[in-house]
Amino acid sequence: MPKTVAIIPARYASTRLPGKLIKSEAREQTGKYLIEHVYRRVMEAKNLQEVIIAADDERIAEVVNNFGGSVTMSSANHTSGTDRVAEIASNLDADFVVNIQGDEPDITGSMIDDLIDAMYAEQEAAVCTFANTIKTVEEFIDPNVVKVVIDRNGHAMYFSRASIPFIRDGNIHSSFTTAKEILNEVNTANNISFHFLKHLGIYMYRKDFLLSFSSLPVPKEEELEKLEQLRVLSNGYKIKVVITPCTCEGVDTPEDFERFLEKYRI
Repeated sequence: MPKTVAIIPARYASTRLPGKLIKSEAREQTGKYLIEHVYRRVMEAKNLQEVIIAADDERIAEVVNNFGGSVTMSSANHTSGTDRVAEIASNLDADFVVNIQGDEPDITGSMIDDLIDAMYAEQEAAVCTFANTIKTVEEFIDPNVVKVVIDRNGHAMYFSRASIPFIRDGNIHSSFTTAKEILNEVNTANNISFHFLKHLGIYMYRKDFLLSFSSLPVPKEEELEKLEQLRVLSNGYKIKVVITPCTCEGVDTPEDFERFLEKYRI
């Protein structure tokens, strides 16, 4: 049985919400710090052999130690969570690594197990990730919602902040119903089922690929879209996309944090 480890990159600094992972309001109102909510959820996965929080600040490490979590210090100089995860993974005996952001309290153990099952069955992909079906036009046109298009084998063809795939014959910006009607006609005529998809930033890597990722050439598309996963595709590797009904609302802004408090308040 392959060994799979989950690593949760936990960075103290945040442009929009510094220290969000250990803000005291979360513990006072929900019973746990944000980072502990995530850690406890990840620990529910049945197919993980280890869960580690990769911290860049002693304040985070202290909080994690106090609630009994496993924490390892990483460099504070990483430019991405992926690099932080790779640093910790390089010292682990593991075949696969799951990367879950420390600000994703809605993650569930069953989601992680679904991702692991899909990756274990995968023959071609170096990376596995999630997508949801888009249900509103607001999501479809929002550049903060990353869209993905997949091929018939469930491998990603492209990720973008733009509205993809573009529907030529229809006004998606005025009526999502119109878009659905068009797709229903196309699906019926071609005996297929199609969905607009938004990407969820939870990844599972083959460890050897993860360790080589930072050395891969960075394509212009990644620089323009600010999407690391395009580096994977640009360099000829495949990403398996698992479509899940489960949704995750990350905590990126003060407004997100207030929503999180309201949802998990005890």
